[in-house]
Amino acid sequence: MRSQGSSAVIAVSKASTKTKRLFFVFMAAAVAVTVFVGFAPTFYLRGRFNPDKGLSILLHVHGFALSAWIILFLVQTILIARGSPTLHRRLGWVMAGLAACIALLMGAAIVEQLRRLPPTLPAPFALAFGMFDIIVYATLVGGAIYWRKRPDWHKRLMLSATILLVEAAVVRIVAFHGIHEPRYLMLSQYSSALLFFIPCFAFDWTTRRKLSRQAVNSVRPFPNVRRNCGHKSSAWDTFNEPHRSRILDGGAA
Repeated sequence: MRSQGSSAVIAVSKASTKTKRLFFVFMAAAVAVTVFVGFAPTFYLRGRFNPDKGLSILLHVHGFALSAWIILFLVQTILIARGSPTLHRRLGWVMAGLAACIALLMGAAIVEQLRRLPPTLPAPFALAFGMFDIIVYATLVGGAIYWRKRPDWHKRLMLSATILLVEAAVVRIVAFHGIHEPRYLMLSQYSSALLFFIPCFAFDWTTRRKLSRQAVNSVRPFPNVRRNCGHKSSAWDTFNEPHRSRILDGGAA
């Protein structure tokens, strides 16, 4: 009887673990779909929506790098769900190198976009938000690498970093439907990450009866830092204006 009871407990535990792992597969798939929909008119299906608008080599490389990250993150969650941790770890080092490239490309792409097109947000806001996103993304990925031997921390930090990449896609979805007012675009950019974190909070509360510190800390900086970075103060203008002019003018004094 004791042996049968132990077997039943083990079976239930395995089923529970598989269900928890499938949640991260679902979240990775949701991110992938959102990114595809958001960037379809300007990147993935540009030939159909905007055939006359070309992209620079930098923006192509940036787009392919981010796409590779989204796909590899989905593959990584599937590998864990299927019980292939060895391949997951090997592929993880590929993603670590890719993350370093993405952090550099994000900065270069922001400047390139500001040069090519009028920004959906005022230039100081766009630069501030861009710098903030790069710092947060690099911090989350760095934390995930450091705590790679703590699965609960590692997978939540990686998911948080990937959710950060959804913001640009959601802003493009909103703009594609004719909404171009900066306040609404800012609202969509901030709320998009929160909407993806809500299922994470619900999942942790349901399975652990507490919220994950990793997910909470990933969201916490958004309101205050973004408001301060975007706020038009004399201190911000003093710091930002000379750097913004030099960057957008390609280094000209």
